[in-house]
Amino acid sequence: MNIIWLTPEVPYPPIGGRNGVYNRIVQLSKNNQIFLISIAYNKEEKIFTEEMEKYCKKVYFYDRSKNKIGTLVKSVFLPYSVASRYRKDICTQIKEIINSENIDAVIVDFPNMAKNIIELAKSSRGIVYTINEHNVEYVRMRGMAKVSNISLIKRIAYYLESLRLEIYERNLYKSGIFSGISFFSEEDKVFFEKNIDISDAKLVTIPLGANDYGVRPLKLNNKTLLFVGRLDHIAIPNIEAIVWFVHKIWPIILESVPEAKLVIAGANPDDDIMNMSSESISIIPNFSDMKEIYDMADCVILPLLSGGGVKGKLLEAVAFRKHIVTTNHGIEGTEFEGNKHVSLANDEESFAKSCIDILLRSKEFEKREVNAYELFKEKYDWKAIGIDYQSFLRSLVGRDK
Repeated sequence: MNIIWLTPEVPYPPIGGRNGVYNRIVQLSKNNQIFLISIAYNKEEKIFTEEMEKYCKKVYFYDRSKNKIGTLVKSVFLPYSVASRYRKDICTQIKEIINSENIDAVIVDFPNMAKNIIELAKSSRGIVYTINEHNVEYVRMRGMAKVSNISLIKRIAYYLESLRLEIYERNLYKSGIFSGISFFSEEDKVFFEKNIDISDAKLVTIPLGANDYGVRPLKLNNKTLLFVGRLDHIAIPNIEAIVWFVHKIWPIILESVPEAKLVIAGANPDDDIMNMSSESISIIPNFSDMKEIYDMADCVILPLLSGGGVKGKLLEAVAFRKHIVTTNHGIEGTEFEGNKHVSLANDEESFAKSCIDILLRSKEFEKREVNAYELFKEKYDWKAIGIDYQSFLRSLVGRDK
C-alpha cells in the first residue's frame, strides 16, 4: 500500500508518545511505501529527517505554526492544539502527493492533526482515512486541569480547552470521514463505543508495544533508580511525577538508603528539571542510546499521578527486564498487575517503601520481572503488533474498494 502518515510531532527519537508512532512506521515500512508529514517543534528536530527516511519514501517536516496572531485567529473557531497544527501548506502537500502517487490510505495520529485532511477526505474517492487514538484527547486534557503543580490560570485554560476539544472531536468523528479508528487500550475503545458517535467506522484495539531488545537480565545491585520520559512543558504528567518523587519520596528513600542514586533521563528537560541535579540525582537530557540508559539501573520508577492511556515507558522498562515501581496510572490500559508484574504504590510512604525494598532486597522481586516480561512477549511485542495493524489497514482498504 501507499500511505500518507500525519503526526503532530517528529516520531524520532522514540521516547514517550513518539514510541508508538515510530515503531508502527517501522513495522509498516516493511511492506508499504510511506509518505511522512510531521510537525517539528524546533529546528533541532529536523535533523532526524535522515533517520525517518530509512523507513519512509518521502519525509516532510513542518514547523508548528509560528504566526501567533494567525493561530489566535484560527483559535476562535478551533481548539488551540488543533489551530497550531493546521497549516494550508500541509493541506497542499497532501493534495500533491495524492495527485502524484497511487495513495491507498491516509493515517492520522491524534485528532489535533485531522483538520489538515478534513476537506480532502470529503472530496477524494478511493482513499481510506484512519486515525490512531493514543488517548481520548479531551478527557486527557480535562485531567491535566487537575494537576496540582501548575498554576490556577493554566488549569482553567486546560479545562476550557478540553471543552472546545470535546466539541471538535465529537464533530470530527460524527463526520464519517474515518473508515477506521485504532486505540491503544480497550478502555478507550469501550469509552468511544458508549459515548462518541463514530458513524460506521471500524474500531479496533491495537496496543502500544515495545521492541524486544533480546537483552539478558543485568543485575547491577548499584542502588540506582531510573526515570525515563519526555521532560518538556508538554509532558505535564511526567513533570508532575518527577517533581512529586524528588520532593516528597526521594528524601524518605535516602534516610534508609543514603547511598541510593536517582537518574532522570529524557527529552528537552526544562530548567526546573535540570536544577534538580545534586550529589544523589543525575539528569541526562536528550540521550541517543536507550540501552545505555536502561543499563544504568535495576529498577525503573513511574510515579505518575495523572495522564491517560498506555505508557510506552512502562513497556520499554519491561522489555529491558527491569523491576518497576509505579502507580495505578502507570499500568492503566494494560494487563500488568500490581504485586504480580510490578510493585504498585499510590502514596508517598508506600512508594518510598517499595523503592527501598527493591534497592535492599532485589532478589525477592525477580519473579515479578519474569512475569512482566512473559506478558510483554505475549501481548506487547512490536513485531506482532505490526502484523495486526497491517491486517487492520488492509481490511479497510479492501472494504472501501
